[in-house]
Amino acid sequence: MILSLSWKNIWRSKKRSLVVIGAITLGVWALIFMIAFYNSFGTAFARNAINYEHSHIQIHHPDYLIEADVKNQVEGVPEIIGSIKNELLVKAFSGRQKVNGMIASTKTSAGVQIYGIEPSAESGTTSLEGQLLEGSYFSKIKRNPILISAKTAEKLGVKVRSKIVLTFQDIQGNITSASCRIEGIFESKSPKINEGVIYLKMSDLNRLVGSNGINEFAILLHSNEQIELVQERLQSTTENTVRSYKEVAPEFNLMEESSVITKQLLTIIIMLALLFGIINTMLMAVLERTREIGMLRSVGMHRRSIFSMVMLETTLMGLMAGPMGLLLGYLTISWLGSRGLDLSVYSDALKEYGFDAIFYPEIQNSTYPMLMVVVMLTAFVGAIYPAIKAVRLNPLEAIRKL
Repeated sequence: MILSLSWKNIWRSKKRSLVVIGAITLGVWALIFMIAFYNSFGTAFARNAINYEHSHIQIHHPDYLIEADVKNQVEGVPEIIGSIKNELLVKAFSGRQKVNGMIASTKTSAGVQIYGIEPSAESGTTSLEGQLLEGSYFSKIKRNPILISAKTAEKLGVKVRSKIVLTFQDIQGNITSASCRIEGIFESKSPKINEGVIYLKMSDLNRLVGSNGINEFAILLHSNEQIELVQERLQSTTENTVRSYKEVAPEFNLMEESSVITKQLLTIIIMLALLFGIINTMLMAVLERTREIGMLRSVGMHRRSIFSMVMLETTLMGLMAGPMGLLLGYLTISWLGSRGLDLSVYSDALKEYGFDAIFYPEIQNSTYPMLMVVVMLTAFVGAIYPAIKAVRLNPLEAIRKL
């Protein structure tokens, strides 16, 4: 009887009930969209950093983590290469020689990090060749060709085939200089690479620093889910330090933590707005039915039944609105997840932080049932005060009211 009475009470004031149902539906949809949108930010940032800068896993000599010096070379390079090649989960890998130095043109100079690379391996790991804006990829200039970013080229006032001078320390700690010629200008999706990284052939850099080694391996996998497994396997075969991209760049953990906090705050804000909306609407419904509630109490309906009736009305509206909001959110995210959300109007600003102009909102399937529970809990809490107000009505005073 209580269920039937609650259902009829909902549709006695259709407009008001539809407003509540619509508000909950839109609130759930907005929450799903915002969570998915924030997820896309984190995914895009990590994807670009992995594909164009850090890769999934890096290997260094333990002392390199204390002092990033050219003398701290990876030990057992042939064995490491063999272990990496035996890993079926590895998509590509690249060995690097990294040196800090200065780059100078006839106009000015700047601090840079010099990457000595094997061109074909680096292109497979970071798609470097595909990022060229001008020039060629280590194929035309024979002696000391280099690639620099468009940002660095603008800062130095140079172009393709311009001559520049690199200054850095060799493996003995002596200052050495080399004249190089710019073969290509690139634009990476990594702000760090654009800001101050230049590429030189590893054979040329090793000749200049007096070394024949490697101080970094960058390993790209087929999937993020395989990182821990491959990391453990490689670490068991070497005394060098094997780290994931999250260990290499702690900002990833910071971004994940801030994203979790932001999504929690969004959930709280939207649910609080729904909560007060439910309280206000149900309180109005109770006050408008004061006389009716008084009559029900006069004919013997127990306070518990009155309380249950009001609570059930709100619960039923939540049960109708919640799934509709979830379905609307699911359809929206499915559509945007395949087509993308184009923010090209902000592309310049996004590029500075390592983001693409198109975002693909995504959300875990486990989030949907969790949000349904949150909505129902909000509806339940929102109905408590109006229900208490209803049971506290004096039957005699209530039936006298018009």
